[in-house]
Amino acid sequence: MNQQRIEPKYSEWVLPKWTSFLPVLGIFPTFWLTFLPIDLVLGSWLGVALTAIVIFLKIAKAPRISVTDEVLSVANAQIDRKFISAVAAIGPDGVFAARGRDLDSRAWIHFQGSVDSLVRIEISDPSDPTPYWLFSTRNPEVLKEALGF
Repeated sequence: MNQQRIEPKYSEWVLPKWTSFLPVLGIFPTFWLTFLPIDLVLGSWLGVALTAIVIFLKIAKAPRISVTDEVLSVANAQIDRKFISAVAAIGPDGVFAARGRDLDSRAWIHFQGSVDSLVRIEISDPSDPTPYWLFSTRNPEVLKEALGF
């Protein structure tokens, strides 16, 4: 069977900002100091192992955005592009309101806390109760252009 790979028009891996890893570095000294009276080596290995696991999970769980001719995929969700009726890029000035007081509880959301820009995708599927998608991206204008808006 010959399967052809579809190249996306747009692709982004929304990794956390490097500064969000700084608090993770506190795991090692916490475990080292906690296990210091019991076993120095055990505390060191646990601190290193848990720090590495948390860093790995932060990277592995970072959402991926992909746009093809037919589908928009964000993290584990996807929607046919024919149901996208409008796209709005939200810059750093509007993020607080979009995530807070202006947020519709029926919206599909996926935020990356360390990213300061969002995209709002209006959904026109009559069978879908979700009015819009709101998610973090580092390149909202490029994504908007890739979707044809």
